[in-house]
Amino acid sequence: MDSKERRLAAMHPSLVTTYSGAAGWANLNGWQTAPGLDTVLFHETQIDLSGYAMDSLTFFPTSLGLQDPGIYTLGAGVGSTYSGLQVLDIVTSVPMTIEEISTAQATENTGPGMLGSTREFETLLFGSYRFFTFNNQIVYPGYQQLERSQRFDSGEPTAADKLYCYRIVTLLVSDLDDNSFVNIPAARQLVAGVMGEETELVYMQRLKRSYELANQV
Repeated sequence: MDSKERRLAAMHPSLVTTYSGAAGWANLNGWQTAPGLDTVLFHETQIDLSGYAMDSLTFFPTSLGLQDPGIYTLGAGVGSTYSGLQVLDIVTSVPMTIEEISTAQATENTGPGMLGSTREFETLLFGSYRFFTFNNQIVYPGYQQLERSQRFDSGEPTAADKLYCYRIVTLLVSDLDDNSFVNIPAARQLVAGVMGEETELVYMQRLKRSYELANQV
């Protein structure tokens, strides 16, 4: 198999924002809120693989990583009894809706590719879940400390012509008001691997499977 090593990267900007009631979050810097949900913030981008797809090449991931130098902070409303963050980083070969992911996480405690999800495990090239919560022993406004980290990626090869990259931050608060704020560091999602040429039959089967998954209801 003829192969070419590549390192793919998806860049996500930082988020430093304050809450203003009916006006919502200010200065989102490319981030968005999920429809009707001020407690779910997300940023999405894409990695274009169409040039490799035109050459009938398959991408075989070999190493995966996440870089996000900085701290996470959250200031809940004055009436909130708790605060925390759930952070999902996802690189997938099929597009997903934020509502689909956040709803499954909130109501069924399940992530993409897991039992109960509408998505297949093989489509997830990279997946990272992290839970942060307030630590009152650290004297820094709203500092959120990492309590749990878990990977849920398959690292499976893909013949897709595009990768879809998401950062989804869910604010775990019982109240937001004009005193609320959230700071999320900029991040780089890394997927290193090899671009290789497969036999025609194997490649056509992979393309067929990619098409089926991309059009899955």
